[in-house]
Amino acid sequence: DIAFAVDSILAAVALAMTLPNTDLPQIGGMDGGKFLVIFAGGLIGLIIMRFAANYFVKLLESKPGLEIAAFAIVGWVGVKLAVLTLGHPDVGIISYEFAHSLQWKLIFYTVLIGIALAGWLLSKGNNIEAPKE
Repeated sequence: DIAFAVDSILAAVALAMTLPNTDLPQIGGMDGGKFLVIFAGGLIGLIIMRFAANYFVKLLESKPGLEIAAFAIVGWVGVKLAVLTLGHPDVGIISYEFAHSLQWKLIFYTVLIGIALAGWLLSKGNNIEAPKE
């Protein structure tokens, strides 16, 4: 739950930092519009966590391989962020054109979907029922 809460806040911060400044007053030294996006992201994450947590626990109990797939997906998204960073014009380690190319996007999404499918299809279902009292 804590990891999901932190993740939703970090995603909201990443989104908010890409937005232009607004005419709203600053809150805590931050543009008011950006603050509201971060606040909304945290609130939405909290609501989703509250109502979806039980569903995800049941899903992971029936498909335990999805947990490993989720970690692999997070790692793969990290690779995408590394490619974008290394392809930034100020860094220039790899080509900017490649980092934003259709070829890289196809590779990224093909591997992403492959990881998710592998996690689903290779997961051994947990068919053991708890003893009844």
